[in-house]
Amino acid sequence: MDGGPDPGGEPPALPPDALPGSDPPAVLGALLESVADAVYVVDHAGTVRFANAAALELLGYREDELVGRPSHAAIHHTRPDGRPFPESECPLLRPRITGEVVRIWEDWFVRRDGTMVPVAYSSAPIATADGRGAVVVFRDVSDRRAAEQAERGAAVERARAEELERSRIRIVEAADAERRRIGRDLHDGAQQRLMNVALQVRQALAAIDGERPEAAREDLAGALDELRATLAELRELAAGIHPSILTNRGLAAAVDGLTGRMPLPVRATVPEVRWPPAIEATAYFVIAEALANVTKHAGASLARIDVRERDGRLLVEVGDDGRGGADLGAGRGLQGLADRVAALGGSLAIEPGEAGGTVVRAALPLPGAMSG
Repeated sequence: MDGGPDPGGEPPALPPDALPGSDPPAVLGALLESVADAVYVVDHAGTVRFANAAALELLGYREDELVGRPSHAAIHHTRPDGRPFPESECPLLRPRITGEVVRIWEDWFVRRDGTMVPVAYSSAPIATADGRGAVVVFRDVSDRRAAEQAERGAAVERARAEELERSRIRIVEAADAERRRIGRDLHDGAQQRLMNVALQVRQALAAIDGERPEAAREDLAGALDELRATLAELRELAAGIHPSILTNRGLAAAVDGLTGRMPLPVRATVPEVRWPPAIEATAYFVIAEALANVTKHAGASLARIDVRERDGRLLVEVGDDGRGGADLGAGRGLQGLADRVAALGGSLAIEPGEAGGTVVRAALPLPGAMSG
C-alpha cells in the first residue's frame, strides 16, 4: 500500500567533521552493512549500484550477481499473481524522476530463485554524479503477514464459535417452546378427550346399574369414539416430534408419507438408504418445513425433493415453481432449521430457483466423512 509521497529534497550528507579522522564514505559503508534492514542504491538509470549484506541475503544474490543489473528487471518485474509488472508503474523507482519519498507497506520482490518475498519498503531520492538515483530500504514482512493471517483466522473462529453458541441457545429456547406447545396440546386435546371418556364410562356403569342397557351401550360407543379421536391426536402430535415411520423404515418412507398429504404434486428422489438417526431426523424436518412453506406461501403448482450423498455429505434439496422470495431470516421455522443443521456441522441455504421459485438446500456431513 502506497503511503503517499513526501516532499522532495536531497537527503543530508554526513558532515565532514562528524567523525574526526575518519573517511565519510567508509563510515557510510560501515553503517549500511551494519543495519538490520536491507538497503540498496540505484542510479539515475535504475541500475543497482550497491546492496548491503541484508539485501543480498534476503534476495538470494551474491554481490557480483546483483550490482550492475537493472533493478526492476532483477527483483520487481512480476506481480504476486504472475502478471508482468511494467516498469512504468513501479513506485520503487519513482523518486529518481519526481524527487519524492515513497513508502509502500506491502509489495513483493522476486528472489534470485524466482520465489517471491513480501516486503515493506521506502524509496528516497539521492544525488549522484550522473543525476538523481534512489536509496531503497526494505524488510521481509512474512512474519507480520503470518501474524495478521493468524489473527484473521482466530477472529473467524471466534465468530463461528459465537454464532454456534447463539444457535445452541436458540435451539434450547425452541425446545422449551416446543415442550410448552406439546403441554398445551395435550391439555387442550388428548387430556380433555380422556376426561370425556372417563365421564362416559362412568355414565355407562351407572346405566348398567340402573338396568338401562341401551343408555349404557350409547355411552360406551361415545367413549370408544373419543378414544379413537384421542389416539389420532396423539399420533399426529407424535409425528410432529419424531414420526415413527422415520425410525422404523427410514427417510425414503417418511418422505413418501409427507408427500402423500401434499395438496400439489411432488416429485421425490430419495434413496432407500439408512443414515444415522440425527442425520435422518434433520433431513426429514428440513423437507417437512420446506414443503409446509411451499403450501402456505409459494403459490406453487409443483414441488420436488432430491436427496443424495456427495463428497461425504448428505445433500437435501427442496424446490418449487412458486413466486419465490423466501428468506432464511423471515421465520422462526427456517431459523430453527438452520440452527439444527448447524448443530450437526452442516449448512442451510435458501436460493432462487434457476427457472423461478425457491430452492432450499441443506448439506449434512456424514459421520464417516467427519472422522476421516
